[in-house]
Amino acid sequence: MSNWQEALFNPRRVAVVGASATPGKAGALLLRNLTSAQSRFHGEVIGIHPSATELLGLPAFPRLDAAPTQIDLAIVVTPPATVPAVIEDCGRAKIPVAVIISGGFAETGAEGAELQRRTIETARALDVRVVGPNCFGAISTSCGLNASLSIGLPKKGGVSLITQSGAYGMAAYSRSVDEGMGFSKIVALGNKTDVDEADLLAFLGRDPDTQTIALLLESISDGRRLFDAIASITPTKPVVALKTGRSASGQRAAASHTAALSGDAAVAIAALRQAGAHIVEDGLSLLEVAASLDRQPPLRGKNVAIITNSGGTGVELTDLLEAQGLAVPALSPALQETFANVLPPHGSAINPVDVTTDWARFSQMYGALVEALMKSGEVDAVVPVLLQRSALMPEVGGAIIEALCRARAAGSTKPLHICWVAPKEADGNRARLLDAAIPCHLWPAGTATALAAALARPAAVRPASIRNPVPAPSAFDAGGWVSAPQAFLLLAQAGFPVTPFTMVTDADDAAAKAEQMGFPVVLKAERPGMTHKSEKGAVRVGLSDCSAVANAFADFEQRLGRGPALLQQQAAPGLELVIGGRRDPSFGPIILAGLGGVWIEALNDVALRLAPIDAEEARAMVEGLKGRKLFQGFRAARPINIAQFARLIADISQWFAAANWLDELDINPVIASGDSFTIVDVRMRAESATSHG
Repeated sequence: MSNWQEALFNPRRVAVVGASATPGKAGALLLRNLTSAQSRFHGEVIGIHPSATELLGLPAFPRLDAAPTQIDLAIVVTPPATVPAVIEDCGRAKIPVAVIISGGFAETGAEGAELQRRTIETARALDVRVVGPNCFGAISTSCGLNASLSIGLPKKGGVSLITQSGAYGMAAYSRSVDEGMGFSKIVALGNKTDVDEADLLAFLGRDPDTQTIALLLESISDGRRLFDAIASITPTKPVVALKTGRSASGQRAAASHTAALSGDAAVAIAALRQAGAHIVEDGLSLLEVAASLDRQPPLRGKNVAIITNSGGTGVELTDLLEAQGLAVPALSPALQETFANVLPPHGSAINPVDVTTDWARFSQMYGALVEALMKSGEVDAVVPVLLQRSALMPEVGGAIIEALCRARAAGSTKPLHICWVAPKEADGNRARLLDAAIPCHLWPAGTATALAAALARPAAVRPASIRNPVPAPSAFDAGGWVSAPQAFLLLAQAGFPVTPFTMVTDADDAAAKAEQMGFPVVLKAERPGMTHKSEKGAVRVGLSDCSAVANAFADFEQRLGRGPALLQQQAAPGLELVIGGRRDPSFGPIILAGLGGVWIEALNDVALRLAPIDAEEARAMVEGLKGRKLFQGFRAARPINIAQFARLIADISQWFAAANWLDELDINPVIASGDSFTIVDVRMRAESATSHG
């Protein structure tokens, strides 16, 4: 079996290197997991042990190449110092893939990192793919493979989980037992020295047993490759992603755990979203949303219908759904009139639809309402609340299951989710709903979070092609910064709307050129290494005559030392925006846009995309800003031409991506008013300060 992915997920023969019969040892646990009656592994299992010929009733051999038949998959649980030699044995035995469970590598320090380097160097030389080291292992329910440290094989289903954390491999089994989640494949990548997420996604995207993919990402080694892998899958299969290490403390923990530096979390999350992934913020939601998308179609619109036997719970769920960006619209008068014939006189058909406490008719009402709403074009999802008595009545759950089946037979593809608020004695009823592929989320908060995360994602937007390269300027300062006049000149030469500017060398020169330019003007001191001018008092605005300009120049020289200044025509007032770019070490060029000026750090209202992008995607960035209402005009300000701003963002993204020498671009602010956009400040930094100059 030369295909390493097929060998990993559907092996005919598996060898445990470091196998043991001693209870408590990893080698014994792996043998038992692979041969347990519950797993029913389709293939053969052998042990590799220096002296034993039989372990736990299985044949054992001293070396991998001593086995009489071809081995497809090696599971390695030997001490770390022995692992490079084991990988050599894999190469000699023509084994395509090895899962290294053993720890003691880069996660332990410099010595372990060197051992890890030698292991992977050997593997690559011998064409052996490696999962790990320091990992939980691999599971494939389609063939009964439990080549992991899990205490059991999860229920078979459509979710495939890729994680760096072995804890979530363990959690998958418990969620399968407790919540009925079904899994197809589970792989924990550990230190991720060879096989990574993109390698596995290439297989899972075409795997017929995988319907939904869940990704838990700590470090990302090749962001663009990961983006391409996800973008190729999301048109046909949902991908749910959790990026950990979002805080500074979390990033330190991630680096310590995986011995790898993660990329900027904001960039990673934006890229995952751009690739079409459903983004979640915690591990429980990762598994919950993945299971929901495996059981039900994604939510294709934002309108949700609620059926409840508790008015208060229905209102709470409404508030939580709308806080998540979904809507609970009032139903049409015609539909309300239809429901009035089903509901008791004191019920409500508006939405939430309240069946009140008419217990005897619960099953009839829930069944009729679910079927009607599933077939209605007024809503995009249906959420029955099963609270206490309605949850305790098995006939209510049965009526919902039957109504869903009738709606599906009639062609309805909208999702049905249950909001479950019930005592433990109702668990059996919940299990029957889960077995019928109906998600049952605990309490309104869990329901709202899961349903919002299951909203269908727009098609992946791949970065556009990059135009001809933009030449680098001839000089940079010691920090790699481009001088302000040179930066403005580069933008002006590219056709971007830069405010008129010129350099001045003394007070008289400044006054004379200001008069020619026309007042009011802005004066900015230019000194080597000075990047934050406002903090140094190196910017003067609103200078309205020659005397004010000359005095400002003299003040700069007195406080900051001799040097030139940049003179600019002061732009008219307007909304302050920002457009920026950064070359991420993992994802490559990115573009940023949003509210700028002094508010950029305080509000943090910006959108990110992998660059370059087109104007349509740039407009989606603007529409996604929290402060987008400011573009409509505020306190008599002129409305901003969003289409024109989007075109500017797209053009700058193309220019930045083509300027491959440029690491950072900060155009802040861009003053916007109506159809007018004026760049009044810019900073540029070269990718390597030592490679230019």
